[in-house]
Amino acid sequence: AAAALPSPAEQARHYDALRSRLLEGLQGRGDVVFHLPAASVPYILNLSVPGIRSETMLHFLAERGVYVSSGSACSKGKKSPVLTAWQLPPGEIDSALRISFSRYNTEEDVDRLIAGLIAGSESLIRA
Repeated sequence: AAAALPSPAEQARHYDALRSRLLEGLQGRGDVVFHLPAASVPYILNLSVPGIRSETMLHFLAERGVYVSSGSACSKGKKSPVLTAWQLPPGEIDSALRISFSRYNTEEDVDRLIAGLIAGSESLIRA
């Protein structure tokens, strides 16, 4: 028999745990900026590593088996109207990454993301 899908409450707890792990793992780092609007869904998080373009960090993370998106869901290669509406500085928009969690993501996935962001921030050349 197929396994039952997790309930919405179980999924919400899972997303909250992953999100908290990411926030705590990067807490206090001045090189990572979180964009946390009050009205946001728990399974998507946006952040920037100012000075390192989104595409550069995307490739750096992908080489380590971590896959995220750039900008926001509606940006498609241009400046994100959402991030612009949030009145973020241009450097944060140019370096924005969108992290989307699924029920299949694990704490180990988040730890790889944290390690990749730290390594990228410390080794990539800032524009």
